[in-house]
Amino acid sequence: MPRIATLLLFAVCLGVLPMRAEDRDSMVIHIDSVRITGNDRTRDEVILREIPFAFPADLTMADFEYIRNRLTNLFLFNRARLVVEESDDGNVLHIELTETLHIYPVPILFLNDRSWDKVSAGFQVTHINFRGMNERLGVGGWLGHNPSFFVNYSNPWIGRQRLLLGFDTFGKRVSNKFVESLESARESGDTLRTFTGYGLEERHLGVGMTIGRRLNLHSSIQAFIGVRRIVIPERLPESLARFEGRHVVPKFELAFRSDYRDLYEYPRSGFLIQWKGTRSGLGGTAFPFWRLNLDHRVYLPLGSRVSLGMRNGTTLNSTNPPIYDRTFIGFGERVRGHFYDDEVAGQHRMMHSAEMRISLLPIRYFSVDDAPVMPNLFQQLKYGLSMGLFVDSGIVWGESDRLMDGDLRETDRPLSLRNHITGYGVGLHIHLPYVYLLRLDHAWDEDGRGEWILEAGVTF
Repeated sequence: MPRIATLLLFAVCLGVLPMRAEDRDSMVIHIDSVRITGNDRTRDEVILREIPFAFPADLTMADFEYIRNRLTNLFLFNRARLVVEESDDGNVLHIELTETLHIYPVPILFLNDRSWDKVSAGFQVTHINFRGMNERLGVGGWLGHNPSFFVNYSNPWIGRQRLLLGFDTFGKRVSNKFVESLESARESGDTLRTFTGYGLEERHLGVGMTIGRRLNLHSSIQAFIGVRRIVIPERLPESLARFEGRHVVPKFELAFRSDYRDLYEYPRSGFLIQWKGTRSGLGGTAFPFWRLNLDHRVYLPLGSRVSLGMRNGTTLNSTNPPIYDRTFIGFGERVRGHFYDDEVAGQHRMMHSAEMRISLLPIRYFSVDDAPVMPNLFQQLKYGLSMGLFVDSGIVWGESDRLMDGDLRETDRPLSLRNHITGYGVGLHIHLPYVYLLRLDHAWDEDGRGEWILEAGVTF
């Protein structure tokens, strides 16, 4: 009998607690005006344009959380706090901001293709809030794997028409991924008879421009036009010799994005839809093809500390792309559990992921008073801890060049469940300032073989 009573009490609590949360979220507070402090660099209009309310207005607690998330997603502030204050003129919404450092020279250290064997290091100067208008300007470069240099500029909001504008130029030497994918075959004894050497390095030089328009606070359309000059050494086997030499590759892209995620750095509710259609090359140039990228993500809160995220990412190509634009699983896109497995190429790719995110220690903040240098770097620093349970799966299919009996041959891999690779596991997610998220995952493949993965940033 006591056990039955306990279960009944537990059931009642489960029913009452959500009602209380809903009552709190539906509570209305009348706001007459807004006051902004702490934005020493950022202009007021950058902040106000993220708030879709005309004051005076009646706001719920959910509205306050929405405003705070919008300001956090600018990545201009260590923290954004909202406080309602009473005054002679009515209720004032006080937005207290702690700006992050907006311009800084920083060292570059990162992993290419999410591999510890491909480390790059260099230096960049970045301005993340140029003119106080959330414009971003950067110049830098690195050595090591795929040495590169870059100059870029972006403006996410121009005038009342809410236009988008961006420019970038770059130069880099790139280790060809398709040739890298043959390394595992050579190491396993199935060598390519007509290939004279591995480690093929391309040389890229490119420039591009992006223009677009915000349809509302969450959705936008963008168009990109650019051109790359690609030089591939004459070291390929006969079956790939058509790709050798110099290529001038124009690129046109049209993209639609609708982003209703609550927090970009670690989403727990909302959704993201992103479609990109790309034309690489023209009728008079070598190897033209069409590419369609579809990215769909949804995040479902299951309680105050638990949410479920799901993602499907699909890449479709009109033909098997040239070797400098191939589609893979195993470089940028990886399946945890097969993270360090051989790379697989194909004409098309599909990736699925599901992850349950559980907050263990909600986000909190601390400050270091009297910091000797750059005091903004040590104010309102976040920390927290979460856990993730995940499943990843993926497949490449369609036309591809595969190593068979010592030669490259064109094959057609079918789209089927048995050709998917799948992994699952558990991870510890550490919320940190500036890094935003550090993940320590342990994943297993279908045969129960495990691997540890250490990465920065959320998976999706």
